Amino acid sequence: MPFSRRDGLKMTGMLGAMAAAGSLVRPTAAAPIPVGTSEPEAQPKDGGEWIIGISELPDTLDPHKTGAAIASTILGNAGDSLIAQDYDGNYVPALATEWTISEDGLTWTFELRQDVTFHDGTPLDAAAVKFSFDRILDPATKSITAAGLLGPMASTAAPAPYTFAFTLSEPFSPLLDNLTGSTLSIVSPTAVQAMGEEFGRKPVLSGPWMVDEWRTGDRIILKRNPDYRWAPPFLHQGGPAHIETLTFQSIMEEASRIAAFEAGEIHQATLPSTDVERISSGGESWVINYLRKGVVFLEFNVTKAPFDDVRVRQAFNHAINKRDVLDTAIEGLGQIAHGFLPPTIVGYWPEIEQYAPAYDPERAKALLAEAGWVPNGEGVLEKDGQPFAFTALNLPTDAWNRGAQVVQSQLGDLGIAMEIQQLEFATLLEEAKAKKHQAEFMGYTYSDPDIAFLWFHSSNAGAGLNMSHVSDPRLDELIISGRSTIDPAERAAVYAEMQRYVTDLGLWVPLWIDAFYVAYNKAIHNANFHPDNVTIYFDAWID
Repeated sequence: MPFSRRDGLKMTGMLGAMAAAGSLVRPTAAAPIPVGTSEPEAQPKDGGEWIIGISELPDTLDPHKTGAAIASTILGNAGDSLIAQDYDGNYVPALATEWTISEDGLTWTFELRQDVTFHDGTPLDAAAVKFSFDRILDPATKSITAAGLLGPMASTAAPAPYTFAFTLSEPFSPLLDNLTGSTLSIVSPTAVQAMGEEFGRKPVLSGPWMVDEWRTGDRIILKRNPDYRWAPPFLHQGGPAHIETLTFQSIMEEASRIAAFEAGEIHQATLPSTDVERISSGGESWVINYLRKGVVFLEFNVTKAPFDDVRVRQAFNHAINKRDVLDTAIEGLGQIAHGFLPPTIVGYWPEIEQYAPAYDPERAKALLAEAGWVPNGEGVLEKDGQPFAFTALNLPTDAWNRGAQVVQSQLGDLGIAMEIQQLEFATLLEEAKAKKHQAEFMGYTYSDPDIAFLWFHSSNAGAGLNMSHVSDPRLDELIISGRSTIDPAERAAVYAEMQRYVTDLGLWVPLWIDAFYVAYNKAIHNANFHPDNVTIYFDAWID
């Protein structure tokens, strides 16, 4: 779904000991899920095209300017980060061969590989890494996600040709984990300066595949990088990927996407809830499942009536029967969401399930009456002679549309008219960032409770993902405290308080947490589904 950051799991070794001081306690990493056969004696075959069916294409493939989940997925195959996470969740070398963190946690120094080139043939050295980080931090870049991932980074340096360093103004707990993400991919300075805005259509990075073509409204095609020799140590060494072409094909309608999968026109698809049982039991595909590290929700623009009144927002949290929404939207294949964090993200406060407003239409009516909204003779809520009517933006996905229709019906029972306006992702994002909307349905995938910074900090209103446009000093204070607190227990306490406070503000109606089911054509061999919820294709091959 729309917004994403790869998740972190456990840490080991000396680096883990340093990092653990700035992290919440993490669950033990799950083993990777094998996709396809992986017989030791099988000889991988080079070549072929693997087509992944997706709902829609991203806004941009510029890693420093996007926040879209599908962009992160695509860039994970085309870009490289300073460090990586193996299948056990350990932090391992990637572009950086080693790194050190000062005792105060403020100065980080990375020694880089000296054999890496970008897709345009230019060297990836410390100057290029510094260029990339400076570009992310430059306000003119208007970074949606990447700047937030760098936190309180005060300065960068390239003290030697293959040594990169940065300094923080204060400790930043999520940073080590963040550095593994594809939105912090290192970009070619030469290409950025030469291509301008076109860089987002065909970014020049250093990963195992290269962006070859973007067919608007149709597909993005990645071609194998024949020069790639610098895979992280948990992947095969000394050579490029086996699969020649990775294609991400957009098919918006779920039924059409699944029909294309069953016909062999695409080779991988996330299954709609309506098809999970049939395809999972058919035995003709590899099917894996996992619980989303994120939440789907209805979000309010608090700067526009009627949602500038906290009582109205709280009333909506009592007015919606989430069980009905979950059962209709995704046939119950998931969990009800109670707050802005799911139980799959560390820092989740379990008591939120009792603290959050329960479904209670009478309480909703009372809160609306306090806010001046009373039913007329026909049962329509009115205030100052004006009916309660608003528009909620939504993405054109079948599950979200089904969920929105249930919300629409439930609000209609209270005398509230909700119009659903479907927009493509980039357009919805533009409208919401510009404060032109009243409400929107949205979702995210992330790994750390620091998602709160992206979604709620006042600095991200307008330019970032703060699409409720909330500007609350107390919330800002909690967010900064959560980012900078080192002690795990103290940090957990901050996020527990934050979950209560966000609930009190009524910025969202948290709706559901998906259980995702991904189906793969049986032609694939030796792929792995990483515990950070992405498919790793580098070792895979196609029969």
